[in-house]
Amino acid sequence: MEQQQAWILRNLLAQLEKQLEALDEDERSSITEEFTRLKNQSTQYRNDKTYPTKSAQKPDNFKKNRYKDIVPFDHSRVKLTFTTSKNDTDYINASFIKGVSGSRAYIATQGPLPHTVLDFLRMLWEYEVEVVVMACRSFEMGKKKCERYWPQGEEESFVCKPFIVYCDSEENKGDYVTRMLRVTYHNCSRTMKQLHYVNWPDHGVPDSIPPILVMLQEMRSYQSHDHIPICIHCSAGCGRTGALCVIDYTWNLLKKQMIPADFSIFDLVLNMRTQRPSLVQTKEQYDLVYRTIKLLFERYLESMEEQSSKDEMAMVSSVKTADEADVYLSELCDEADLEPEFQHLPDTKSVSCRHLYLHFRKSCFLKQRGQADRKPTLATSPDPS
Repeated sequence: MEQQQAWILRNLLAQLEKQLEALDEDERSSITEEFTRLKNQSTQYRNDKTYPTKSAQKPDNFKKNRYKDIVPFDHSRVKLTFTTSKNDTDYINASFIKGVSGSRAYIATQGPLPHTVLDFLRMLWEYEVEVVVMACRSFEMGKKKCERYWPQGEEESFVCKPFIVYCDSEENKGDYVTRMLRVTYHNCSRTMKQLHYVNWPDHGVPDSIPPILVMLQEMRSYQSHDHIPICIHCSAGCGRTGALCVIDYTWNLLKKQMIPADFSIFDLVLNMRTQRPSLVQTKEQYDLVYRTIKLLFERYLESMEEQSSKDEMAMVSSVKTADEADVYLSELCDEADLEPEFQHLPDTKSVSCRHLYLHFRKSCFLKQRGQADRKPTLATSPDPS
């Protein structure tokens, strides 16, 4: 399974490198063409009303939308059944996004407005959210992008009755800030982790990719499963939010060794856009997704090679003497099983050639059991298998 996944990743990585190279050289890139197709498809969805948004268009609900063109589809919208007063409705500008192993892995939502903070907290409480990722600043370019829903500065608490939010700890990680928030409702209290990425400009991309992965890694170290949704929001809940959903989804596939041979970033983004409009909103964000996934594939292959090398070295170091090597090797196959071109191998009493000899013996052993489909060839590096 692991070797099959490595083979798939190498092929996909070669494709990604070719596409990004064309993009960097300002040539006609398939990445640019893909994003154009995504935009055209989204326009067609909207014009044909393929995915209705009737709930979002109701007069009482329409004012709860930060942007009139970014509203949830009826079939995937988050419905609020938990109420705190008779005035509460079931509407919030938020959408469920499917994950690798859960139909409600993510809640993609807009940053709360002054009059929707209560709805936002109701949603977090009802769906027992443990992690919130915020990918925007409260103010950007002189405009309010998200209403604050946590205490700041010297405030002891943030009150939005009947909820009270406390910040038990805050740590600046450079590109993002982590906060441990404690949300109380009457006599009940729950802890929630907020990861606030502060260096991602609106409609743009961060200067560096690794901090994004560091944040997502911390997110998954706090919640590794998809049994309850992770809430991700920016201002509109589509551009930066969508990029994070796509990257984390792909990373989960990678961890489970489930990247298919026909894996397509375009297909993944297109599918997510059927769950919420305009996810990965700009071409720059789409390019970022490509570069980040390429980095994920590269790191995974490097870690596999490092582990393979460690396994080989462990096998060699476990054979402490040349005599032990002879005993160990004799259990794998007989000398007569070696191909003629290996008959001239040096004496195993020479410690310097023991690793090479083990490599050939291992190849012989695998071939003998039908696991090797070609003749072993002389090599100076450990067998990657």
